[in-house]
Amino acid sequence: MFLRNSWYVLGWTRDLAPGKPLGRVIIGAPVVVWRDETTGRLHAAEDRCPHRHAPLSMGRVEGDAIRCMYHGMKFGPDGRCAHVPLLETPTKVAIRTYPVVEKDSWIWVWMGDADRADEALIPDAHGIDNPEQPMRANSIEYDAHYQLVHDNLCDLSHVDFVHETTLRIATGAWWAQSAPRITTQDRSVRFERWFVDADLPGAQNGETVDTWISYDFHVPGIFVLRGARYPAGTAMECGMKEPIGIEPYSRNIEQQAVTPIDATHTAYHYATGLIGSTPEMTRKLAERMDVVMATFEEDREMIEEQQKIWDRTDPEIEKLFLPQDKGPFLMRKMMERLIREEATTVEEDA
Repeated sequence: MFLRNSWYVLGWTRDLAPGKPLGRVIIGAPVVVWRDETTGRLHAAEDRCPHRHAPLSMGRVEGDAIRCMYHGMKFGPDGRCAHVPLLETPTKVAIRTYPVVEKDSWIWVWMGDADRADEALIPDAHGIDNPEQPMRANSIEYDAHYQLVHDNLCDLSHVDFVHETTLRIATGAWWAQSAPRITTQDRSVRFERWFVDADLPGAQNGETVDTWISYDFHVPGIFVLRGARYPAGTAMECGMKEPIGIEPYSRNIEQQAVTPIDATHTAYHYATGLIGSTPEMTRKLAERMDVVMATFEEDREMIEEQQKIWDRTDPEIEKLFLPQDKGPFLMRKMMERLIREEATTVEEDA
């Protein structure tokens, strides 16, 4: 069902208010994160007091510890009970803790075996706090299985239809008329493509550009995109390969994370940025940000309705396979392999 030995995005670092814990559910497990009042370091643990299962995320931070505000039990960053009212010696009970890291404006939590946590597995993203590449960010939830959201990100041919009057126009490209070049690594799928003679949004004279798009889909559900617009003819000059050392008209960047809440609900943390090479270009691109942000709601509407039909369909009924399905197919096979390998490792360690 879920890959456990992986880093999941709990939320944006800005979601964590000073002095207050933050609770979320990741792959069915309630998790609470808080920031050490002295060092600023993040701590993560199960969001469940062992007394009467009150959520610790409704508690308060005290130094490096968190106190349950139902009956006052306090737990240190190691998960051990540090204080219980009316007890001279704290009980030996402890809560589970999780490795936690903040990177590129996200809070990452390792949900599996803590001894296997490897920060090198956290993919590089853009971050939303860099003034040189301003981004707008938000989070929403889907009433849908996380794999359907993965499918959506690994097949952007849907842009021409789901986002016909929004993102399709904002990008100036026709996404369903050509296929990307797709390559795989151990824990990621890369997509690369040129859009030749794409429209330049906002241009008054019908100017066209060549647009380069490269994006990676990383396990367990991280989407990082880098795109750029170049003068028409650049794609041919580069032999339809990645442009290197050429200054673009403008750039666009995306940073998105798919985090399963449980089998039927999914959290989606996304950010988008459009960066022009001149102040005027930056202004024009910024005007289109509302259009771009609207596309995420369009995706949610389609995927939630898709989930309803999926639930009402006999699983024995075969689904049609199209060329556009290569990316989702490779992603699903990758997830299946990693989940299978993880289960095998657990059996061998038992």
